[in-house]
Amino acid sequence: MNQNHIVWHAFSNPDSEARYLAQWPDEPEVRALYEEGAQCGGCSFFAKFDLDYGLCCNVASRHHLETVFEHFTCPYLRERGMGAAQLQRRP
Repeated sequence: MNQNHIVWHAFSNPDSEARYLAQWPDEPEVRALYEEGAQCGGCSFFAKFDLDYGLCCNVASRHHLETVFEHFTCPYLRERGMGAAQLQRRP
């Protein structure tokens, strides 16, 4: 469960951190996105706090309003320049 009280230097949700550390073992499509370089630091909905962590602002993401690591990823990542109107899930 997300416990975000403006956590700016670590994951705010331990479950999300565990997914990252385990490299998404039950979600090969998410791991593939990560390995392709599709990571939160390049997402239009990532609001940076510092060099490593930021807030997920994507209402379509299960990580919405969580503090996540810039190298984290999710199926709803939107690379910068793609536009906010494209919130559908990546194939």
